[in-house]
Amino acid sequence: MEVHHHPHVEKKGFKEYFLEFLMIFLAVTMGFFAENIRERITDTKKEKQYMVLLEQDLKKDTAALHYSIRRLNTDFSSEDSIISLFAENRLGERDDSTLSLLFITSGLSVDIAFNDRAATQLKNSDAMRLIRHKDVVANILQYWNNQIRINQIHDRFENQRLQHHQLAYKTFNWYREYYINAGGSSNAVLHSRPKAIVNAGNLSEFVNIVSDLYNTGKNQYMSYLEEQLQLADKLIGLIKEEYDLPVETNDD
Repeated sequence: MEVHHHPHVEKKGFKEYFLEFLMIFLAVTMGFFAENIRERITDTKKEKQYMVLLEQDLKKDTAALHYSIRRLNTDFSSEDSIISLFAENRLGERDDSTLSLLFITSGLSVDIAFNDRAATQLKNSDAMRLIRHKDVVANILQYWNNQIRINQIHDRFENQRLQHHQLAYKTFNWYREYYINAGGSSNAVLHSRPKAIVNAGNLSEFVNIVSDLYNTGKNQYMSYLEEQLQLADKLIGLIKEEYDLPVETNDD
């Protein structure tokens, strides 16, 4: 009877098991670190892209804010003149062209539309978590909160402006006179210059509305617009510094 001998299998020692375990552990660990590094590089790239987009939006915002502040200052100048002249009973001392221009420019629109390309992406994609710099995050959040407040004040201001316009149409030869002064073709059909005020009985109510516009603009609207402009400038500076973006220089 044939006897089969099984080959002798040498058992692994503890050291060999330990080395195998160590190799597997190192491979898993290195893979984990490599994946983390890859994700971090990707996140850093995305973060900078968002910041470049945000900086572009902020630059457009600053231009719009400067324009809105100029418009509001024109309102203030005309509103202050109307209130003072009416209070001192001196409206009659001004010529009709001057009065018409004052009445028109006492209620100029102050439309500020913020650019929200970056904001929309940062909010909707939960990308705010990518921003590592706490100062940048804090200023972005404050900038967004200010936008909400500015929009609320804008709605109030526009309601007052609507009242201003509705009453102005009943009180003055408003746009007709303005059109003439601007060189419009209606000059050909007018034989005499129209009076600026055609219904003096509305003046007191009109001046009250002008006063409301002045108070809303001076005490609320302007302060938030100026604060928003300062925040925009500060954010642009922070983004350039933290993300190593090029700084524009004047060649003058």
